[in-house]
Amino acid sequence: MKKLIAVTTLLAGTVLAGCQSAPQAPPEPTAQKVVYSGMLPCADCSGIRTTLTLYRDQYDHPTRFELREEYMSGSKVALSAIERGQWAARDKVESNTQYQIFTINPDDPGATRQYVKDAVNAIEMLDKNGDRIQSNMNYRLLKK
Repeated sequence: MKKLIAVTTLLAGTVLAGCQSAPQAPPEPTAQKVVYSGMLPCADCSGIRTTLTLYRDQYDHPTRFELREEYMSGSKVALSAIERGQWAARDKVESNTQYQIFTINPDDPGATRQYVKDAVNAIEMLDKNGDRIQSNMNYRLLKK
């Protein structure tokens, strides 16, 4: 009987020791985000209400993005789309001035879009070749 009590006590102590929780890692700092929005031109609608949210990690490195586009018919939304993925940033020198280029979906050539940060509070959409769009239309998104 004493052996049974000793074995049961030893077994219970082992089980309880295994139930102790390990120290938890401190939570990661929240990702930073920057939101740009505006109305972009559209060939067959009133405009594309666009919101681009760029997220960065705690070390200020690009992580992910969310692009919301609402195709307008007058003042009503005719169609909306949300795209999510990764993005990258790089520097580009143009006319002796250094700019940041933001590329969404950098690993998918068919879905890549580029924007140049040409002001503290604005980015401008670039064409498929990464050049500024030559137009009188507004291709800028303003920082919220």
